[in-house]
Amino acid sequence: MAKHYFMECVLQNPIPKILLADDDADERYFFEIALKELPTATNLKTVPDGVGLMEYLSRNSDNLPDVLFLDIMMPRKNGIECLTEIMRNEKLKQIPVIMYSNSVGDDYIIKCYQYGATYFLQKGIYSELTESIDKLLAILGRTPNQASKDRFKFSLQGEC
Repeated sequence: MAKHYFMECVLQNPIPKILLADDDADERYFFEIALKELPTATNLKTVPDGVGLMEYLSRNSDNLPDVLFLDIMMPRKNGIECLTEIMRNEKLKQIPVIMYSNSVGDDYIIKCYQYGATYFLQKGIYSELTESIDKLLAILGRTPNQASKDRFKFSLQGEC
């Protein structure tokens, strides 16, 4: 049984709004299942690519997500391009952005950090996904700021 960190924090919304941008339907499905395992309800919206993400954010500028999980490798507009656009927009750059990707090369991680992402979460370990999301939401509930460079690549072994 995973420890639930989410209960330790108070987010601005009683039901946090989470937006996932990922072109892989299976990844979106597993992410949704992981959220359903959290002890507290969440409101998930998904978009299948970067163009869809930027359109969604534009259409919902008065109802932005509390956190964005952003894949790097997507068609039409990749996650780094989206992150760059988000960070140039005064309203959007307030959204904590968790880069959520299989692309774990140092170059990608460094770019994501330099361009202003809050954390980097590696895909691929489904058994840890619920606990990772839970802990990240708890951390963001206390401090939505960018992680320090040494904690940017999120790991359950790191301090909360």
